[in-house]
Amino acid sequence: MWRSILKVAAATAVFGMVHSALASRTAKRAAARTLGERNRNGLYRVFYIGQSLATFGLLAAYIRRQPSRELYRVEGPLALLMHAIQAGALVYATSAAGQVGLHRITGLESFLAWLGDGPVPPEPEAQGPALDDEGQRHAAGPFAWSRHPLNFAPLPILWLWPRMTTSLLAFNTAATIYLVVGSLHEKAR
Repeated sequence: MWRSILKVAAATAVFGMVHSALASRTAKRAAARTLGERNRNGLYRVFYIGQSLATFGLLAAYIRRQPSRELYRVEGPLALLMHAIQAGALVYATSAAGQVGLHRITGLESFLAWLGDGPVPPEPEAQGPALDDEGQRHAAGPFAWSRHPLNFAPLPILWLWPRMTTSLLAFNTAATIYLVVGSLHEKAR
């Protein structure tokens, strides 16, 4: 069982390293040198989101194939409460993404501009509401409660599954470390 736990944790760590490497300024600068600034601005974020979804799907499929043992199962009203909190975390994340701007955070804003003839705005460098005309960021909504709501919201979703298995525990632990370290790194940037 320990071998499959380590495989799940390692696969999750590899996913996180690829995800972070492609989000880095180094990767974005290399894409700008290779593709040109306009193409990088228009295509990079859409590519990044697409590859993130595809590689996460591969990670999930890999984890499902690993042997796993049930650690606990919660049933009844407490399980419903756990699912309700998970649903609340999804609403919180959706609200945060909406505050940033779904077209902006997904790269659609830049991609649609790239399809035209005009200038292409770069994708956001970090999660968060855009700066106003005076260069100030106004913490409202989910950002008033958490500096990184899109990194915080997955935590209750991960940890409040009424059924915990060894594979899910390994994934949740590695993903939590990644989200916390990612938040610290983003804050430093």
